[in-house]
Amino acid sequence: MVPDPRCGRETHHDLAEVLACVIPGFLAGRTTIRRSLRWCRNHLEELRKDMRLRYGIASPSTVSRLLSGIDEEMFLYIFMEWIGEIVPTKGRHVAIDGKALCGSAEKVKGTRAPMLLNAVDAGTGLILSQIPIMEKTNEIAAIPELLKLFNLYKSIITTDSIGTQTDIMLKIREQGGHFVFVVKRNQPQAYDEIRKYMGEAMEDYAAQEKDGGQVKIRHPEIMASYDECQKFEKNRDRHEYRRCCVTNATTSILTKAQEEWEYLETVGLLKQIRIPLERDAEGNDITPDAETFLKEGSRRKPRPRSGESERSDIQTVGLLSDLKLSAEEILAVKRTHWAVENKLHHVLDDTFREDRSPAKKSKNNLALLRKGGCQYIPDLPHYHAGKGRRPGDCETSEEDGDRGTVDKGRFSSVGAHSADGRRDGTERPDS
Repeated sequence: MVPDPRCGRETHHDLAEVLACVIPGFLAGRTTIRRSLRWCRNHLEELRKDMRLRYGIASPSTVSRLLSGIDEEMFLYIFMEWIGEIVPTKGRHVAIDGKALCGSAEKVKGTRAPMLLNAVDAGTGLILSQIPIMEKTNEIAAIPELLKLFNLYKSIITTDSIGTQTDIMLKIREQGGHFVFVVKRNQPQAYDEIRKYMGEAMEDYAAQEKDGGQVKIRHPEIMASYDECQKFEKNRDRHEYRRCCVTNATTSILTKAQEEWEYLETVGLLKQIRIPLERDAEGNDITPDAETFLKEGSRRKPRPRSGESERSDIQTVGLLSDLKLSAEEILAVKRTHWAVENKLHHVLDDTFREDRSPAKKSKNNLALLRKGGCQYIPDLPHYHAGKGRRPGDCETSEEDGDRGTVDKGRFSSVGAHSADGRRDGTERPDS
């Protein structure tokens, strides 16, 4: 049970009910505390089927004070205990990434937005935990603290490139876990070595396939365990070509594998080409193939950009793992890592408008409540009827007007408009 920060005198509202009332309002598209509670007052009788609510719905000021006073660490442990009953972290794929709370930033020059480090079970999309990234630090210092909260035995940990650090690798291995990390310019020596040697191996492999094995191999020790796979995907208004190659000859490529990373088993290179979709006047797909795009570009991208950034049209990154993985396996792990963006960060910003929330003292507890609401989103009626729509964007029945509609299931509530008739999702400072 979450410890109640109140002194005990004249406490009308039950703490658990207060916290529980915020979530269905969020799921109904009311993205501030004030609007969420107003929605709950409009649907009080429906909510009383699952909760007593003896004194009705608490006021926004009461809820804000409670969220500011609740011990963040205890609240997190209770959240993790609840999630642990649903899915264990042992033997899972845990994706870790940081997220800024842009709306909670102090309006002072030189201060950055507060940051949270989130962990997601990539297989199910369930949110496992969060910890704040302290001022004047970054994810490198916070990741080891987050890892301490989990049983990582036989789990695979993935992060973005900032987490590719020796200390983090050792911490994961000490806890019995494994990792698949991305290498970019933050590890300049390793990045250049992977691009050089794996790039040459990729060229030799392609030449062998074309000439029937008559090409001289530049790196026989790499080619002895070389594996490659290619994937094509058409979605998100673009064509994506991925070519991934791996080898187990880690010491032949990386200087650090000989000195610090002796536990590495797989080194890989991933080349990804993103081509914007193009159609003619009749709607036919006329997007150029990868070879044409690399030579000539396209109408929408006459000069393709190359680099390591996710915004690059031609992206090249290195891959590291302490497991022996095939090219297809390591590519699948790399792709699955983006569950932390697609199933969490996008939902928080697009559905719950977290990046616009101005809450400051209660920002971390409020963020945890939103993550609790994220677990219910796949169960909402509109989710399967119309993918990509916010809960608040669903149509309203004439009978309910702007009060929204309510499903009889617990917290499966869907509304049409905000309680004051606005749909722009903007926040008020007092929310």
